[in-house]
Amino acid sequence: MVASKLVAVLSPCALALAVAVTTGCTPSEGTVAQAADCSTAGQNEFLFNLMKDVYLWYDGVPDLDLQSYPSPEALLEDLVDKGRDRWSYITPKSDYEAYFREGQTLGLGFRWSFDQEGSLRFALVHPASPAGAAGLRRGDRVLAVNDIDVEEIARDDRWAEVTGPDEEGHEISLTVERPGEEVATVAVRKAWYAVTTVLNPRVLQVGSSTVGYLMLTTFIEPSAGELDRAFAAFREGQVNELVLDLRYNGGGRLDVERHLASLIHQPATAGALLDITAHNDRHGDWDKRASFEELDAPALPLSRLVVITSGGTASASETLINSLRPYIDVKLVGSTTHGKPVGMHGWDYCDKLINPISFRVLNAREEGDYYDGFTPDCPAGDTLNAELGDPDETALAEALHLLERGECSSPAQPVGAGERRPAPPREIRWDGLRREIGAL
Repeated sequence: MVASKLVAVLSPCALALAVAVTTGCTPSEGTVAQAADCSTAGQNEFLFNLMKDVYLWYDGVPDLDLQSYPSPEALLEDLVDKGRDRWSYITPKSDYEAYFREGQTLGLGFRWSFDQEGSLRFALVHPASPAGAAGLRRGDRVLAVNDIDVEEIARDDRWAEVTGPDEEGHEISLTVERPGEEVATVAVRKAWYAVTTVLNPRVLQVGSSTVGYLMLTTFIEPSAGELDRAFAAFREGQVNELVLDLRYNGGGRLDVERHLASLIHQPATAGALLDITAHNDRHGDWDKRASFEELDAPALPLSRLVVITSGGTASASETLINSLRPYIDVKLVGSTTHGKPVGMHGWDYCDKLINPISFRVLNAREEGDYYDGFTPDCPAGDTLNAELGDPDETALAEALHLLERGECSSPAQPVGAGERRPAPPREIRWDGLRREIGAL
């Protein structure tokens, strides 16, 4: 999410609706606060008025029969600009705050992906999650879910059915294959767990360079402390090159993204502009110009940054790349990023958080609008059966090669007449808050 959400629940207080429009805001002086109308009709009306006012593309919001929709979630599907907006969503406020403020989420704790050969494998397993406790790990091949073959699930798009509702205690069975071991069926139950966002930080020696590596899975409030500790270790280890692995990072809070940007680089001029958030023409007074943070500890002595990316690199992750480019050489290794140059503010209403796309994000050169994502300088696959942080893992190996040699291991080859590029691995769609979390 680019919450302010890239993500932030930095929700501006500005609707002329006399209800608790945003967290942390109060009605303007002289306005009498009214109780929210939490009937379906009341929620639908609130959502419609919100979209007509704060939505980035508010002038395209259609007039609909609000009473014909059974929920605001159903209504939102028909209010958004489907040609441009893949991201606006509504979620329970409690789930949102537990994740972004406390680093807690309800689920199984894994991310899975198809590899280039068409096998479904675990790409990431959060250590403190139910999946981690069950002994599942990156690279394990999933053959079936609830005794339904993976190919059948993919063919009929039954992912939501087999993974079930987000309810504590909901159990699914996974038939898993691991090299050198017999096929096993593992039962995993959904539960609340703490998300560790900084994974596998390490210091690697590559030629004459000392390289810091870490994977960041999201930008939430606990991430700031985790990043501070990792960068303290990098400073102690005299790191002078950095590989930042954002291949599974779907976004998060912009204030945390700005903190990371400031850990990576400190411009010579204090107060240098980092990014601009630009709203629709009804709310230009909400626009913000954010500067690099002034930190007590020095930034790393970097002349460049290498970022590992994929189609899962979205929102605040892309903002970090775009915002640092005016100041430092940023090289990308992996595959093309998601393409989300916009973000949301969150409006809390009737125990739900409504997250409409409400601003664009630009860098100091006023560059943005990268809806097609960022193309990598050095293409590289995601070797799902290799550990993250292993110097021989394909994407990290390519990043280290780029740092040591100053070039990709092999130049991109143009596709000749009659030739076809290899098809990318199949994708499993992530929506709403689940996209932000990046794990089931």
